[in-house]
This record gives sequence, structure tokens and C-alpha cells, in this order.
Amino acid sequence: RPRAGTGAGVPTSACARPAAHTALPAMLDAHALQRWWLQAVLFQDTLVGRDKTMRLVQYTARCLSGLTGSEVWHELLVKLALARKTLRFGRQLRWVKDMRECLLYEKDALNRITTLVEQGSYIIYCCVDHATFAQRIKLLPLAPRRSDVLDRFAEFFWLTECIPAIVREVRAYQTGNGAKEGSQPWLERRAKAKLLLLKLFCDLPCSIYFMQRASWRNRRAHKAWCGFLGVVASAVSIHMNWPRTAALRE
Repeated sequence: RPRAGTGAGVPTSACARPAAHTALPAMLDAHALQRWWLQAVLFQDTLVGRDKTMRLVQYTARCLSGLTGSEVWHELLVKLALARKTLRFGRQLRWVKDMRECLLYEKDALNRITTLVEQGSYIIYCCVDHATFAQRIKLLPLAPRRSDVLDRFAEFFWLTECIPAIVREVRAYQTGNGAKEGSQPWLERRAKAKLLLLKLFCDLPCSIYFMQRASWRNRRAHKAWCGFLGVVASAVSIHMNWPRTAALRE
């Protein structure tokens, strides 16, 4: 009979097998972590990636400011809101290009009209937002009341950006954008529309929130729900823009 503790009589392969089974998931986890890290590098190297990440943190701070009343969270959201204004400089050039391509190549009338209204609203929003940035750095001297009116005027164009996009995406979800029902393009367009509608239905009440008076916006309950919806919309944006299919050098 084998002596106790020697392991005699047990095949070597049987002893090694549990270690091999344990090592394989660890290797897969390490590979997945490395791939996620490289994708995050690509994502943060883009303007969209940095903007959406800052938006996620900004709205998280808004929500926590409302829930806790902490001045730290309030200051964080104020500083990030100002920082994100600088990321909008020159964005109009890209959207004018997109509007031109929509006019030239979009054949569906509803898609063309709603997209042009959405993009045109964003261009106007950026222009007015530049004025609010000038006010923040004291280049444009405005009394608090007029500054609040300017902020609320800018957010009106966020509202007019959301509404036509919702109309377009609702129809895209219903019809698959004209693709054959059940086909891969039909499924993919419906999946994209579902995500966009989730984001837009979070953005819409946020745009209405920002059109209210400062005294109403600064109530903690309102800051909390707006911040929560902004976090959801930001997470959807990050998910949709994440470079999953990019060629990664590992």
C-alpha cells in the first residue's frame, strides 16, 4: 500500500490536470484585460472618447451633488462643464461636412429632414455655447440674470436636437430603415435605434432641466435625477463608440 503523503499510485497527468484547467481561464482573463486596455487607449485618443468620459464623470458628480449636498461634487461638475465647452471649439466644421453629405447622399426624405434639423441645432448650440464660455471667463460681462437666460437659450437647441432624432430612431426601430425584415442589416439597425432611443429619452428631460431657472436647477432632487439620466446617456454613448472591431496590435 502506498505510504501516506507520497502521492504514489496517482498518475502524474491526473495531478497536473487541475493546474492546467486553472491556468486556462487566467490566461483568457489576462488576454481580455489586455484587449480592453488597448481599446481604452484607442478610445481615449479620440475627441469623442475624452468628451464622453468627461460627460460621464460630470453627470455622476451632478447626481452625487444632489444626493449628498457636498460642495466637492458641485465644484467638480462646474469645472468639468467648463472644460467640456472647450472641446466644442471647431465642432461646427465637422457637422457642416456631415450636413453636406446628408444633403447629397440621403435619399429618404424623413431621414434627411430630421438629420439636418438635428445637426443644424447642434451647430447653433455650439455657437451659443461659445458665448457662454466667453461669459465664464469674464470676456463677456453679463449680470447673473442675463447669464442664466443665455444658458437656458443655448439648451433650447439641445431640445431641438433631441426631438427630430427621436422621430428618426423610432421609425428606424419600427422598419429597420427599410431593410428586409429579419435580415442582418434589419437587426443591426434596430439594435442601434434601441440604444439611441435609450440615450435620447435620457437626454430629453435633461435638456428640459437645463432650460429651467437656476434656482430650480439647483434643487438637490432635480440635480440628482438629471445627473442619473446623464450617467445613463453617457454610458450608452461610451458603449456605442467603444472601438470593439478596431485592429489592435497586442
